[in-house]
Amino acid sequence: MSSSSMVQPIAIILLAVAIAPGLAAGSSSVINATCAELKLQPYDYCVGVLSGNPAAAAATDVRGLAAAAINITADKAASTLRVISYLVDELSICRGYYTYMLQSLAIVAADFGAGRFEDASFEMSGNATGYPQACDILLFEGNSHKDPVFKENAENDLLVRLASSILNLLTGARI
Repeated sequence: MSSSSMVQPIAIILLAVAIAPGLAAGSSSVINATCAELKLQPYDYCVGVLSGNPAAAAATDVRGLAAAAINITADKAASTLRVISYLVDELSICRGYYTYMLQSLAIVAADFGAGRFEDASFEMSGNATGYPQACDILLFEGNSHKDPVFKENAENDLLVRLASSILNLLTGARI
């Protein structure tokens, strides 16, 4: 038998071994019966969640399913708490970015009001811009992988670039 003709039977055996646990972990009659009795929960959701959990799939009665459901819920709540903690930390850094942006914009406004347009333009393009994008990048690449202020960051980025461009036009800088 050539090596290429042996590949197909080996591949079939490996595939069977790989999918066998999934077939065994299919919904049990306890899961099906319990989920069918729940009036306030979608049946497919109930079966999907419980069938995907080894402890629930191995449960032999409602008590075992309840214990598994409690643990599934506790795991999800802990995961959500981690995401919230990451967001709090990351949003705190974004808060700092916007604090610096506002401080820079105050300098821009003071320079502009005093007729120091080139200073205002330099401060705007050198210091005020970039903070909205920095916040977006932090939230996107951070641990939470969530950006609840994407829309606001995008609008601030557009506005600061607009103001910077107009200042550049006023000073004759073509950036």
